[in-house]
Amino acid sequence: MSTYNGARYLREQIDSVLAQEGVDLELVCVDDGSSDDTPAILAEYAARDPRVSWSANPRNLGPTASFERAMSLCRGEFIAPCDQDDYCEPGKLRTLLAAIGDADLAYCDSRYMDGDGRDLGCRVSGHMRMLEGRRPVEFLFGNSVSGHASLVRRSLFEQARPFPEGVYHDWWLALCAAGRNGVRYVPEPLVRFRRHCDAYSPMGHKHKGMGKRCESANWLKMRGTLAQAYAARDFRDADVAARLHADLSRALDGGTSAPLLTTLWSQRAAAPHWSGRPGLDALRLWTRFAKKLRRARAVA
Repeated sequence: MSTYNGARYLREQIDSVLAQEGVDLELVCVDDGSSDDTPAILAEYAARDPRVSWSANPRNLGPTASFERAMSLCRGEFIAPCDQDDYCEPGKLRTLLAAIGDADLAYCDSRYMDGDGRDLGCRVSGHMRMLEGRRPVEFLFGNSVSGHASLVRRSLFEQARPFPEGVYHDWWLALCAAGRNGVRYVPEPLVRFRRHCDAYSPMGHKHKGMGKRCESANWLKMRGTLAQAYAARDFRDADVAARLHADLSRALDGGTSAPLLTTLWSQRAAAPHWSGRPGLDALRLWTRFAKKLRRARAVA
């Protein structure tokens, strides 16, 4: 768990982790420079429960690097990233451990709740297709894997290090898992995922705070960064990622978009399954890229 000014919800989340059924666990917490009561709460739990340990980062690292450090301090064969403001159902870890098999990552669905813990009546799966399998290009186009819902194999974590800057750690781990031994999905909602204005995760926010042009630039930049980082690692389809990064960079720099269109079409089987017809879905994916390119160029 990486924490930062999370005192309001922290006790509830720690209690839910320590109440996990059917597994042996340790809870490793890293604080990223909190100015509230978070360090005191972590120290309190560590003093009374030997399963809990905590340390403070020497400086504020940001969420991705802080999670990487926290995961590096874990000792088990499996690691489950955990947000400070959610609630884990008692069978979460046991269910994910049973589901992972020979895959590198297993994840579950989540139910949304508001800042006061009220159920919002919807799940993460209600607004996106939940990806699984061994096709990393799918995870370059989009991601449905949330860190708070995941269980990852230590060997995957070690190969994925260091995490690239400017990307979400859960998306990066899912992409790398798809390029190794695959991702498994459990449709059961095993986490109550809190939505509130102070959440770091985009899915955790109740509103968006940027214009369409900036959002488009960030959308493209994130995929370009992921593709570049993935292409530099020894994972399956690294050559496709390298080509996608090169074509996207050329298009963002004002060059022709034709090579990007060709690459997207060649990977049409990995396009998001909006209609279930690969050709049509690939055209819709290209339309999305083209629209965001136009907006991003307007920002530049």
